[in-house]
Amino acid sequence: MAVYGIVATVLVLLLLGDASDVEATGRIIGGSDQLIRNAPWQVSIQISARHECGGVIYSKEIIITAGHCLHERSVTLMKVRVGAQNHNYGGTLVPVAAYKVHEQFDSRFLHYDIAVLRLSTPLTFGLSTRAINLASTSPSGGTTVTVTGWGHTDNGALSDSLQKAQLQIIDRGECASQKFGYGADFVGEETICAASTDADACTGDSGGPLVASSQLVGIVSWGYRCADDNYPGVYADVAILRPWIVKAANAI
Repeated sequence: MAVYGIVATVLVLLLLGDASDVEATGRIIGGSDQLIRNAPWQVSIQISARHECGGVIYSKEIIITAGHCLHERSVTLMKVRVGAQNHNYGGTLVPVAAYKVHEQFDSRFLHYDIAVLRLSTPLTFGLSTRAINLASTSPSGGTTVTVTGWGHTDNGALSDSLQKAQLQIIDRGECASQKFGYGADFVGEETICAASTDADACTGDSGGPLVASSQLVGIVSWGYRCADDNYPGVYADVAILRPWIVKAANAI
């Protein structure tokens, strides 16, 4: 089980009965380099001066990410690197003023795995730093989507340069069916699934964007055995969670 940023041992135990198959190292499997100017909404969320998760620029002051990336973390330890090809240098590093995790976030099943944070100072938009529009409808099965991030490489180190991979949306009902290995308890009504042969998001990519037609359709959440045909990647469905995102962004 790779919760793409934090390994959720409880979730592993529920699926497997033990934690022997935890996928603790991975990357955007089957990915290739992505220039930041082609994904200018991508950011690196840093905790204690290290890349923890990806994030997405919603506005000059608000970043969207996965709930498990921020849950019960100290805001004083958080910064966001924007406009950078690499997670560990370049661009601009901005402190975080506050954050809010969805009230229904479930750390056991990772339902409602969404959060927003407010930056201490507004961003200056440019070629490598820009917001992305939120999808208003969930993508249908078979839709081609792109995921980006700095997930771990095969040797356990983060990818220095931003990576991308193309995936296809799997219908939620199909993802929760016996065709795949999760079941309905894990694939919630507020999630979408995506996969492709030999391509997937993985550890270190949590909170990052899943994009279709220049709109944000998903937030990287979790998965099991990265790029395993029986276990698609699971993402927070932005269209379903859009009302909460807008309300939280205005209130935080």
